[in-house]
Amino acid sequence: MNACCGEQKRKGISQRVSVVQRCTRAGDDATRAEPTVTSNIYLDMLQLYAVPQFPDSAIFQQDGAPPHYGNIVREVLDTTFPQRWIGRGAVMAWPPRSPDITPLDFYLWGYVKQHVYSERINDINHLKQRITDVIHSVTPDVLTRVWEELD
Repeated sequence: MNACCGEQKRKGISQRVSVVQRCTRAGDDATRAEPTVTSNIYLDMLQLYAVPQFPDSAIFQQDGAPPHYGNIVREVLDTTFPQRWIGRGAVMAWPPRSPDITPLDFYLWGYVKQHVYSERINDINHLKQRITDVIHSVTPDVLTRVWEELD
């Protein structure tokens, strides 16, 4: 799943990657497959974790991934962010491959991948822990500098 931009504070952690990879539920282990992100799961994640973090005047951005494009998701975004969301099917279309508005694509994912795989991954739990650790190492200052590089 891709991410929507914004500040997320969850379990005392502040990061600018918002609704990223945490689609698993408590109790999942390496013997069970990760759930596929559907429009319903994505909508739950938005309503439970992302939307409550945004100020009333926020402009929401997402890419055109199939779960983001479901009718139920677009209807909620139209209601929650009237005329203020960017994405496939929105009043403000998301321009694909636009590095000026997608620092997550051109910076963060490469950074995370490089650091996650800097050591051998033993199992799915180790992979999840490495991803979490690397995401937590990205400070708001780092992301601000990345954004300023675009100006």
